[in-house]
Order: sequence, then C-alpha cells, then structure tokens
Amino acid sequence: MHDTLPALAMIVVCSITISLAGPFGTYSYLYLPTRLFYWLVNICVGIALAQAVRRLSARALLSFPPLAHEAVVLLTITAILSPIVYGWTLFWLKPEETGNFGFWPLAGMILVICVMVSLLRYCLPKMAAVSTETQGAEPERPRLTRRLPEDADHDVLRLSADGHVVHVITAQGQFELRMRFADAVEEMDLVEGYCTHRSHWVARAAIAETEMVNGRPVLILCNGDKVPVSRKYQPDLEAAGIL
Repeated sequence: MHDTLPALAMIVVCSITISLAGPFGTYSYLYLPTRLFYWLVNICVGIALAQAVRRLSARALLSFPPLAHEAVVLLTITAILSPIVYGWTLFWLKPEETGNFGFWPLAGMILVICVMVSLLRYCLPKMAAVSTETQGAEPERPRLTRRLPEDADHDVLRLSADGHVVHVITAQGQFELRMRFADAVEEMDLVEGYCTHRSHWVARAAIAETEMVNGRPVLILCNGDKVPVSRKYQPDLEAAGIL
C-alpha cells in the first residue's frame, strides 16, 4: 500500500499537468474534465503496457545484451501503444481538429518519452546513491546487524543460505548465523534490497553492474561477488530497473 500511494499520486499529478497543457489540440477542443479523463487513460494504459512488455521480455530475451534488450522493449512499447493512443485521440477529436497531429509524429513522441523514462529508471537510483554518499548520511542499521560481532562492518552486501546457516557478507568479511533465510531477509527490512534466488539476497547499493552468463542474468557486486538471478525473481529486478 505504501508503495502504491506515491505511484498513484504521480499519475494524478502528471494527468493534471498534461491536461492543463492540452497538447494535440485537446486544449482547444476538449473541456478540462474531458482532457483530464483522456490523459489519465493514456497514462494508465501506457504504464500497464510497459510493465507487461518488460515482464514478458524478461523471459523471452534472456540471451540479449542489456542495451539490445532495452532497445527491443522500447520499440515494442512504441509499436503497441502508438495505434492505441492515436485511435483514442481520434475517438475524441475530429481529424481536422488535431492540426498537424498524425500517427508518425505521435509514434516518434512516444518513442522519445519511452527513451527518457528508460534513462530515468537507470539514472535516478545511481544519483540517489551518490547524493547520499555526498551528504555523508549515516546508513540505516538493519536488525540483522545486531547478531554480528560488535566490531563487525554493518554495511551488509548480501545474504546467502546454506541449509540452516545464513552467510552474511559485508565489505569487511563473512559471518555465519544459524537461522532461517526468510527471517534473515526480514531483519534486513530497513535496507533496500532484493531476493535474486531462493538462497540469495542482495542490497541494492551493493550492485555495481550486471552481465549475462550462459543466457542468465548475474549481478556483480561492488566487492566483485557474482550473484545469480533466478527466473522467479527476475521480473522484480526488471521492474526495479536493475536489469
């Protein structure tokens, strides 16, 4: 619920902003409530379509390099969304009311927007990490670190399970805790991170880059460790903009 509210607020703000601007002739020929509904539908359909394409591509394009994978995703979203938006616009406006608005200019605009959103998905997390380091903010301490020795490094990079033993890997070294892996992950709730496998969890701040190994994505951490990504958890990492 807490993750949903900011997304809904962003959708509403974007819909109101674009409705007030009224591109494609909508300002001149549609009243504000109609414009708001028109753009709200466009934005919601675009977001739903983008998420569906990314989830499907996570399985269908496993062997593609990251850049080629992203290019195919953006072109696919543009190819599907352009006729939908074009038809939705003509439903509300007559062809003569759209001015210079046409299918191909619209498709070009949608592609540009997709590229911009893709760049934001990639850049914003890195900018936030740099900002935190620059401000010298103290990292939040998860409950799991209370189980480590007093002098242990509290910046946990990843967790790995081996039976009933959880390996806690920090930049300083490795520690072993006898506990359930699910409980260890729960005690890392103050740190942004992701399960990549039924036996692996990584902190987002520790992810340096990704690569493909034998057709499967692998996360490379800042300490050089390589963590596999299973099919079950790959869509979550895709949605987070990590893959």
